[in-house]
Order: sequence, then structure tokens, then C-alpha cells
Amino acid sequence: NIELAGALSDYRPHLIGGFADENVNELLYLDLEQEGAIAVIPLADQLKVEQNLPIAPTVLPSPTEVNYPDIPDGELLGYLHRATEIKQGGDWKAKDNTVKSTEIDQQLEDKYNFPFCDKVSTATNPIDWGELTKSGNAPKACLDTILKRRSTRAYSAANLTLEELKALLDFTYQPQHYIEQGLDGTPDYFDLSLIETFIAVSGVNDLEEGCYYYAPKAQELRQIRFKNFRKELHFLCLGQDLGRDARAVVFHTADLQKAVARLGDRAYRYLHMDAGHLGQRLNLAAIYLGLGVSGIGGFFDDQVNEVLGIPVDEAVVYITTLGRPRTRL
Repeated sequence: NIELAGALSDYRPHLIGGFADENVNELLYLDLEQEGAIAVIPLADQLKVEQNLPIAPTVLPSPTEVNYPDIPDGELLGYLHRATEIKQGGDWKAKDNTVKSTEIDQQLEDKYNFPFCDKVSTATNPIDWGELTKSGNAPKACLDTILKRRSTRAYSAANLTLEELKALLDFTYQPQHYIEQGLDGTPDYFDLSLIETFIAVSGVNDLEEGCYYYAPKAQELRQIRFKNFRKELHFLCLGQDLGRDARAVVFHTADLQKAVARLGDRAYRYLHMDAGHLGQRLNLAAIYLGLGVSGIGGFFDDQVNEVLGIPVDEAVVYITTLGRPRTRL
């Protein structure tokens, strides 16, 4: 929301993940037993030349803990947050911990690029967000959609179209296509190279049922499993009907071992916020197009990988379900 609202008001949010936790929490008078800061977002006024700042890495690694104490039920989240804090007196200079962009491009384009798998191009025209605001800086429909969007509670049996799925993926993963409409073409993420996307398709016209890997750089879907997973999705999503009735279910995954090696235990924060950022863009585009969408955070972690054929070193961090909303009678 901050990213898109910033475009509407000529502010550019800069996402900072590496900061001195204790200092920020004290500054905000937070009760550390109840809450803690997870990100800092300065807002740069784009109408002031001196605030047109270059994009730079803002993630810092935290220590990695290997000997955990016994943690009582209900206290794991608080312990994890405290364990991933960046302490005072350390090396606070943000380093570019990511691999070179050329290496990232190569990885994303080559993954699951088997000669025998079905490949479907997702290249499409950008979503037309309509007229701009009176100041002419961004589409008014973005603000309207932010204000009215709600999670879908039930899906109908009607399929999505392939063009609709392409449009959702385009807005989510190809922000550079929306510069001419006044939106940020390079929104901040902590380290998007650590996030992978898989899509279980149960009902998309002109797209075979199965599980697909989405290659954002190549802009194509690569089929890795060939079956309808609707029954399994119902189970994997803890019996939630949204998982069963959705026409497509998007899984955001991450290689935890690689992420921790690069960013320490604090990677757990970065991964969830990046996956949530992608889910937010999916959500906004779906609502604007009149589709149904809902995020799911509760699922059987290990079984997801087994059923869908996702590598065991990839952990699912967030799920977004897509379909057509069921109308109330």
C-alpha cells in the first residue's frame, strides 16, 4: 500500500531492513514483550531534487543461531524476533549481499527449463489502470482499489482465463511495464532473488491443469506436474474451501539454506515481507479486474513440497488463492 500510495502523492518509499532494533524500538516507545519494528520506510519527496535518491541495498545480515534453548509453546515468534535483532556496535554498513544481476537473470531463466516440459508465455499488455489523478502523477483507480479491496471469502465454480492470469502476473512481477502509468518501475524489495513462484492450476481456460514454475525474467510458465490438485490443495490449506475452490493457487517459496547463508537468521523477516509484497500486488490487480483473491498463511509445510513437486530445499512462505468470487443469493 505504501509503495502504490507513494506514487499517488509524489513520494518514493525506501524499504530499509537493516537497522539497530533496540534503538528503533526505544525511539518508538515499544513494549518489547508485545511488539517490535520489522522495517523502516523513509518517504522521499520526489518533487525535491535532493530527495531523488539512488536505489541501494538496505538489508543487513544478523547472526545465525545453531543452538536453540527449549522454547515454551506460544513464545517462538517472540524469541525468533529477538534472535534476529542487529545489535549495536556491529558493522552497520549495508553491503550488497545479493549475487550479480546477470547471475540472477541466468538462474531464473534456466530453472526448470527442461526441453520436455510445456512452456507457456505470459507476455501480455499491461493492465490499463485508467485515468490519472488530478495532479497527473498516478492512476486514480489504484487508490480506489486500495480502499475497497477485501479478501474473498468464497469462490464460484467459474474458471479464470489465461489472459487474466497473465495480467495478474504482469502487474506483480513486471513493474517496469507500468512506468508510463505513473507507478514505480523498480519498487523496493529486500532480496527478490531469494523468492521463487509456483502456481497450481485447477481451472484456467486454455491452460492445462497442473503445477507450474513461473520464470519472471523469461516471462513464462513451465509445467512441472501434470494433474488436477484440487483435492490435495483442500488438504494442504488445512481444509479451507478457498484452497479447494480457487482456480489457481500461487505459492511463494524460498531456499532457506541459501537465504540464511546470505543474510543470517534475519532472512526469515526479509523473505516473509518480500512474499507479502508480491501477494499485495497480486491482490490489488485481482480486485481491480473484478476477480477473487485471498492470502493463506496456514498450510501443511512439508506436504506442499511433496504433493506439488516443489524441491525439498524450497520452503513455502506464503500462498495466494485466485478465482471468481461467489455471489451471494
